[in-house]
Amino acid sequence: MTNVDYSDDYRILHKNLQNLIKNKNFDAHFYGKSYYGNDLVAFHKGSYAGKQFLLTGGIHAREYISSFVVMKMLEDYDLPYGCFFVPLLNPDGVSICLNGLDGVNDDYKSVVQRLNNYSTDFSMWKANGRGVDLNVNFPAMWGKGKLNVALPGPENFIGESALSEVENISLVKFINKFDFEISVAYHSKGEVVYYGFSGASNIIKSKSKKIAKKFAKFLKYKAIISKNSVGGLSDYLCLHNISSVTIELGNDSFCHPIRYINFNEIYKNQYVAIKKIFKDIKND
Repeated sequence: MTNVDYSDDYRILHKNLQNLIKNKNFDAHFYGKSYYGNDLVAFHKGSYAGKQFLLTGGIHAREYISSFVVMKMLEDYDLPYGCFFVPLLNPDGVSICLNGLDGVNDDYKSVVQRLNNYSTDFSMWKANGRGVDLNVNFPAMWGKGKLNVALPGPENFIGESALSEVENISLVKFINKFDFEISVAYHSKGEVVYYGFSGASNIIKSKSKKIAKKFAKFLKYKAIISKNSVGGLSDYLCLHNISSVTIELGNDSFCHPIRYINFNEIYKNQYVAIKKIFKDIKND
């Protein structure tokens, strides 16, 4: 790998996740297993009655700082409205990014090494354990993105078909069990709030724009229409009438991946924004 040791960040992330699973102050829903057999877990706080909120992170491996943000959101959340928190959508990919080949099951080491062009630096890895970019694998204009690639690798591979990946299949099945009001997907970096999947209805586009503008104003981020976004989780949810925005955490001056040491700066005002906007939505 590079001369930066990311393994400590992974240990902190793993420990935090295990502590959350043991915490009795909220519910843990195990909704599936990743390709390497890691648990896929969503947490819930607040009431199960009525429409729910959804916060997700960690779909792109090198953007694992978003996982820490969603975990801290869960701990801080003190609203009565029901909210699901899914901090680590891509556990296999994050393990590869932070641990290199040590984070890969023996059966897949040679494949992952080849997909990374035999480089020992996995710090820019975005994909899951099969070399599929999970955030272009949802059935929402799947395969029509300008940056999509047709072969497995560290980033941008769309998969053999929409929902070819077990992580996404499990997530969609889980989401379909509940009635969601809005979704916020955390990524990094750029201090941008994306909205406006072109395949969504005008009503959802309008609602998502309104939500994005509120986040951008409060966080002092830019609200930008996601013109070229296809196959992403937010795209899929918008297509299914769930208003969704994607928040890119951290200034562009940060290098990928953003380290845990930068967490306090990244997290500043994030929960305050969620609290204000959730209240606004429920009071509209």
